[in-house]
Amino acid sequence: MDRRTFEIRPRIEGFSAVALVLIIIVGGTLVFSIGRVGVGYVSIVVDPLFGSTYAVGDGSNARYFFKPPWASVYKVYVATDSVNMWSDAIDIGDFPAVQSLTRDGLRVDVDITVRWRVVAPRVVDLFRRFPALDWRDRAIIPIIREAIRNLIVDFTAIETIEKRGVMGVLLEESLREVIVQEESLSSAIDIEAVNLRRITLPDNFVNAIESKLASEQLSIAAEFNKTRILVLANASAQSNIIVTQGKAKSQLITANATRQALEAITELNPEIDRDELTRLYLYLQTLQQLSESGKATFIVTPGDSNQFIVPIPP
Repeated sequence: MDRRTFEIRPRIEGFSAVALVLIIIVGGTLVFSIGRVGVGYVSIVVDPLFGSTYAVGDGSNARYFFKPPWASVYKVYVATDSVNMWSDAIDIGDFPAVQSLTRDGLRVDVDITVRWRVVAPRVVDLFRRFPALDWRDRAIIPIIREAIRNLIVDFTAIETIEKRGVMGVLLEESLREVIVQEESLSSAIDIEAVNLRRITLPDNFVNAIESKLASEQLSIAAEFNKTRILVLANASAQSNIIVTQGKAKSQLITANATRQALEAITELNPEIDRDELTRLYLYLQTLQQLSESGKATFIVTPGDSNQFIVPIPP
């Protein structure tokens, strides 16, 4: 092996080392230069070398992108997000229920769910104002609490029960307006829905309302019974009046008919004393009424005797 061979080998080994280093550098550069953004996210690329900040993607599709290897990447969620603010005896939501005062000074707890999304084209402006990505805790939640309290104070405790639907609509409109007017959010937040889940009143107030409703129901029932009794009494009185009038008319008709019959008999038989015939008729009518009442019994005896009706003592 000559001297030339020894000279070539170190050169080849030197080239191999350089090539390996270049491959590692290029590979590392490619690894740190390729980023990926998923569905529902926007990547914000911050380049401190050239002093630029820009967004990649709009949240509708996943994609790969190239960036400077020294640039930092922040992922921002731009799909529908939500916050649940509620409390019960053993647990709370993302945040506790919002305590507010009604117009008549009663403290209530408001349970609410708010859904929103970050507007993708405005995400860079939002990031510049909130580089720690904490706009929910620092801006959105305080705005929601303030909007709720500003709304509740315009209603009395009773109205929070009666006008729950109206209050939900007013709260959503108020939140949309306040979010748009908030400069720090840069019009980057879009309120999608507001669900006013529950307004919890103090137990003593609820008990008072229930007692009042029970009293009102009893009063209504008593008034109904009173009206019913009066109606029945009036109906009974009217019925008695009608029956009495009917009897009076019937007796008048009977008396007229009897008078006409007696007049006809006396006209056909002039020898009959009209007064005697009338007394006899009335006598027979009285006997008939007594017999029908069951209080007396009579025996009719044929013959020429003046006493042809004999009463039987009870």
